[in-house]
Amino acid sequence: MKKRLFFWIKIAVLLAVGIFVTVKLRQAWLNVQGKKIAIEWRWGWIAAAGFAASMLTSSLVWRWLAQKMGTSHEGARRDGLPTVPLLGAYTFSQLGKYIPGKLGLLVMRIERCNRFGMKASICTMSTLLENALYLLSGGLAGMLAIGRILDELRAEGWINAFQQQWQWPLTGAAMAVLAAGCHPRVFYGAINWALRRAKRPEIPRRQQLGMLTLAMAILGFMPCWLFGGVALWASTRCVQAVDPRDCVWFAGAFALSVIIGMATLMPGGIGFRELVLGAAVTLQMPPAMPRDQALLVGGAAAVLQRLFQVVAEIGLGAAGAVVSGRSGRMPEEPNQANLAQESRR
Repeated sequence: MKKRLFFWIKIAVLLAVGIFVTVKLRQAWLNVQGKKIAIEWRWGWIAAAGFAASMLTSSLVWRWLAQKMGTSHEGARRDGLPTVPLLGAYTFSQLGKYIPGKLGLLVMRIERCNRFGMKASICTMSTLLENALYLLSGGLAGMLAIGRILDELRAEGWINAFQQQWQWPLTGAAMAVLAAGCHPRVFYGAINWALRRAKRPEIPRRQQLGMLTLAMAILGFMPCWLFGGVALWASTRCVQAVDPRDCVWFAGAFALSVIIGMATLMPGGIGFRELVLGAAVTLQMPPAMPRDQALLVGGAAAVLQRLFQVVAEIGLGAAGAVVSGRSGRMPEEPNQANLAQESRR
């Protein structure tokens, strides 16, 4: 019964995403048809590849965090779980963020990872920590775009010089809050509090990850924003020629869109991410371009960005469904004799 339920959930997710892509594709075509904008679809392959690279990078960091958590007890050296099927479980579960949302993503990931011996607690903890560190990493990358956006807002008269001078103190305060939330004492303190409320055993200190591991994970997420910036540039290039050297800050704009989208709790940040990305592309347009034309280019690029992201997610999700579709051999639980023998080696 349980397997049949997850099967129909998978079918529903794939159908919903397919319908979403079709509708957005039709809207994009109607928006640009007859308005002197032509879509060069060949650049879309670069955008989709950028999203695929970003997802694979985040999956590798998540797998590394899960392995660290699974081997943090004394004496163990590796968790013995197959990496490729777990990465497939990660990419497949990403489809769940659209329907019904983050909870669906977590349920799908737990179900798939459990087939290969990963405990539900490890999968849940590594996913929670992944999201927290992903936000902090995105905040650091977003600094590339904050200055540029505020400069443009001041030039347009939306803010004045007094308001702009607060950009870095407020940014620093926001980053301090994110960093505090990711600190081991704060993060594990909140988790243990929830476990106590649920009358479940707490996570002992010896099994908690340290600051060095968390810092390495934050650095590991940094390429995700670079790949996302490349995807945004390629999406823009589909409708307007832009110099990639002038679009380095798109990596920060992509990071800001992800943070804002996650903060809204909307499935996949739909709508809010497009708003941020469309504004960034509009700001990048040449000053000589009429404002209505620049807004049209920004809107079209944002819609195309979402389309190429969904295409990449469907492709990796389908591949992940295949590689994680079969149950693997459950790893043997380490006993004291094995640990002692391993330590003598």
